[in-house]
Amino acid sequence: MLSPDYFTNKEDKLLEIYRQLENFILKDITRRLLSAGEMTATADRLIWKLKQMGESQAEIEQKLRKLTGLTQKELRSLLQDAVLTSWEDDRATLGQLGIELSNPLENAAVIRVMDAEYKKSLGELTNLTRTTMKQSQIDFINMLDEADLRVAAGVQSYSAAVCDILDRYAGRGIYVDYPSGTRRTLESAVRLCVVTSMNQTAAQVTNQYIVESGAEYVLVSKHIGARHSKYGGYVAQHDLWQGKIYKIRGEDKDYPNLLASTGYDIDPITGVGKVVNPLGLHGYNCRHSHKPWDLRLKNPYKEENIEDSKKSRDLYDKQQKQRAMERSLRAWKRKLIVKEQEIAGVAETDVKEMLQRDYDRMAYQLTQKNKAYNDFCAANDLQPQYDRIKVADFGREQAKRSNAGAKRYKKEHE
Repeated sequence: MLSPDYFTNKEDKLLEIYRQLENFILKDITRRLLSAGEMTATADRLIWKLKQMGESQAEIEQKLRKLTGLTQKELRSLLQDAVLTSWEDDRATLGQLGIELSNPLENAAVIRVMDAEYKKSLGELTNLTRTTMKQSQIDFINMLDEADLRVAAGVQSYSAAVCDILDRYAGRGIYVDYPSGTRRTLESAVRLCVVTSMNQTAAQVTNQYIVESGAEYVLVSKHIGARHSKYGGYVAQHDLWQGKIYKIRGEDKDYPNLLASTGYDIDPITGVGKVVNPLGLHGYNCRHSHKPWDLRLKNPYKEENIEDSKKSRDLYDKQQKQRAMERSLRAWKRKLIVKEQEIAGVAETDVKEMLQRDYDRMAYQLTQKNKAYNDFCAANDLQPQYDRIKVADFGREQAKRSNAGAKRYKKEHE
């Protein structure tokens, strides 16, 4: 079993790789749009669009090739660590009953499970990058068409139109569209994939030991601030089924069925686990785990002084607000990165001056957002997650320039 806290910031290294990709795409699109200059004849413009689309895709593919090796290495390391950590906990539990578990790295069945889960997770991340690359090309052409339309209508100059459109795009970030119709930012999609993959991989390995030990029951972990939802029924309300003992097949008077209660099923013969309901145990972004259990053992969660349900739900809601503020901070930093690219790529002096004023205003607003975030965390006894507000290419130098811009804005408006 993995503790819920185990997943905290585990995805950061891998996430940083995809942040680099996102910022590369933002910069690449900014450079190409600004280098287009003024509108030309329709035929020439069409040829230029197609040429730029091909070149941009080639550069993004080259960037992806460089990142892929790092992604594979980091993903394998994350999954292996999750398996070993979960195994240590399972071994300690069954050790109380005199049952010894083999090392997962020396167990052929477990190694096959780990390899299968690794390939599945890598495939999901690969699909994310392909989808991202395809969407970035569509976005590029759509933004170019919108800029042309604004110029043709006499609404704005080309440079002003492009900068306005880019600001909106940078604030939104790059999205990944799923076949189900769900849309997530690239960062959110990677985070969901990594956390879910770690949890499901460790769970599948645990299931192998459930079969080996002949366990009929499992214990599900519990934590304060567990998810609660008005939608999806009982299974979607993690705070209702966490911390309890479940029977894998059938049910007893005091021990309900695992699948019916949590949406997760385990085949007691093969050890294959299946997320039947993605809103429940081991589903999307779930941090709950399970481990083999015996009724001779005491449920540790009944002994703990766990806060009541209302406090748990209040904490969950506060954490959701914190996540929203972190997303806003990341979006604002991306906008500043793009604004710097705009300033560097525009030739007109009057437009440069306008963009610099915009940059200073946005830099000042970033300081206000940072203050609001820290104040919110302090007022609600939450730990600030500074790793979650990092953005690739917004390092020390960018922060220094941003602070200088904020000071200029504040001085002008005092």
